[in-house]
Amino acid sequence: MVTGREDTDAREREEAALAAFVAARPELAVTPGLGRALASVVAAAAAAWPGVSLAAARFVAALAARLAADRPVEAALAELCTGDLYLACACVEGEPRALAQFDRLLVPIVERAAGRRRATASQQNDLQQIVRERLLMPRPSAPEEAHARLAEYSGRGSLRAWIRVVATRETLRLLARPQREVSGDEEAIAALMPADAGPEVEHLKQHYREAFKQAFREAVAGLSDRERVLLRQHALDGLSIDRLADFYKVHRSTTARWVEGARRAVLEQTRRALGKRLHVAAAELDSIMRLIDSRLDITLPTLLREPGRRQVPV
Repeated sequence: MVTGREDTDAREREEAALAAFVAARPELAVTPGLGRALASVVAAAAAAWPGVSLAAARFVAALAARLAADRPVEAALAELCTGDLYLACACVEGEPRALAQFDRLLVPIVERAAGRRRATASQQNDLQQIVRERLLMPRPSAPEEAHARLAEYSGRGSLRAWIRVVATRETLRLLARPQREVSGDEEAIAALMPADAGPEVEHLKQHYREAFKQAFREAVAGLSDRERVLLRQHALDGLSIDRLADFYKVHRSTTARWVEGARRAVLEQTRRALGKRLHVAAAELDSIMRLIDSRLDITLPTLLREPGRRQVPV
């Protein structure tokens, strides 16, 4: 039995939903019963994700933005995956429980995409973080589009299928054309030891080139999953300490400490690897490491670049 209070609340929800819709798309025709249809969609979408919080007006505005202008409003609304869109909108808003639900969708999708390419466990972990970043972080190379890519989800297909496309593309980027690793090593050495750096550096380049290549490979391979992803995000993708702090929901000092710790890990791994290969005095090894330390920020992008990855935004 519906009480008078419940009936009043329902009417208020319908009116609020209709007002949000008209504010978002004033050019669209308002049909009788649209407020009730919108309120019903909001309630069903929220019920699909228990505990996930998203303002009804925000969700209605997102629905309105995605409706085709040449279709009857309620017909176009029925064509959207409204439950998936609700979750995507809540994730863009940074709602913690929505992000947790999104991760439950993402992980098995990435695992399947990576498994088809026989990715290692480490590569699978990298891919999960890369796909999260692609979908949830604003693109630093496009400041005029200061939103997460997930905000572009249209709702016209399932969210799982949409994630699958991104996961498949990133898997191919990470795992395709492994022969490019060699050219990456050469680029790193060129950045570390430029041609005009003087005779001492030229001597190092001529005598220890192969040792440097192997040391760099071992240094990156020896990083933890989090260290590797953090350095890629910071050095390769250009995400600032502040943006990383916002992404990981921690204080900027914590993120700065993580990034510096990862950078030091590269140096320590490189020193260890070079020490095994170069039969030089400790003083000379210290001199080599000072050179590497001074130019590490220049060489990191090439050391961390995934095979086959192009430096373009997605």
